[in-house]
Amino acid sequence: MKIKALFIAVSVLLAGCTSVEDVIAAKGVYCSGLYKGVRAVGRGALSATTGVVVEDVCDQIDDIVAKEASEDSDGGPDSNDSGDN
Repeated sequence: MKIKALFIAVSVLLAGCTSVEDVIAAKGVYCSGLYKGVRAVGRGALSATTGVVVEDVCDQIDDIVAKEASEDSDGGPDSNDSGDN
């Protein structure tokens, strides 16, 4: 029962974020040892009961930041550099 309450609390906290940028800006909070441990317990319980494997939000943030950085350096879709000076 405690695990279920913990999982619900973490879900509510993460659902409060309105955008990916908000989560990236608050990475220090979401990726602290305490929250990572709580999420690991929740993910473990979810995997044990449903068989669904969920990645940690910190891993997702790192992937998004790396992708955005590579798009910016490659002149990807978000780049404002048209080459015309």
